Amino acid sequence: MTEKHEITPIQRLVLAAAGKGAPRAETIIALDNECARIAVVAKEPLMAQIRLAWWRDGLIAREAVPAHRSPIMDALREIDDFEASREALVAIIDGWEELILWDGADAADMLERYAAGRGRGLFAALHPAHAERSAHWGRLWALWDLSGHLGDEALGQKCIGQGHVLLEQDRDLPGARLPRMLAMLAGAAHHDVSRKRRAPARLTPGLYMRLIRLQALGR
Repeated sequence: MTEKHEITPIQRLVLAAAGKGAPRAETIIALDNECARIAVVAKEPLMAQIRLAWWRDGLIAREAVPAHRSPIMDALREIDDFEASREALVAIIDGWEELILWDGADAADMLERYAAGRGRGLFAALHPAHAERSAHWGRLWALWDLSGHLGDEALGQKCIGQGHVLLEQDRDLPGARLPRMLAMLAGAAHHDVSRKRRAPARLTPGLYMRLIRLQALGR
């Protein structure tokens, strides 16, 4: 991959655990970041939906076409196991769409569908062979991550509340059952959600040390 995408310090730290798979993982994370950017900058839900549809259509297309070309799109279509990852990549977009089009009613249902799309999709795309095993932790991570980027305090707490319900369903730590990169994401989420704390909006010293420990020990 020749183009460097905008990656956060947290993501850069997690990517260090991906080894030779880091370029592939960075490309997938770039898609998630692009969806997040659309969610932030779009002034109208309809415009955001149109932009998300561009990404969805480009990934679904049997072959790349000029109307759906961009450095990130090209890199996504060139990743290893693209066909096996295609459904998961589209799920990331679908999850973000649930959040963007939310009308303010039934936050619990919206968050469930958002997490099932974005979180399950991202974890499955990063490691297709572990898709089934990682789905639960992907959903937890998506709720935790979103909680740290919301100005709506009530919705942020709702994210953590639903994440806590997921933890009640599976009290085991994720480290031993997931690839190291996913274990770092899931472990950071587990730490805060188990304490009913929202995610930090940026890389804090405490989160940095937890991620380093998770990278070294997997727990």
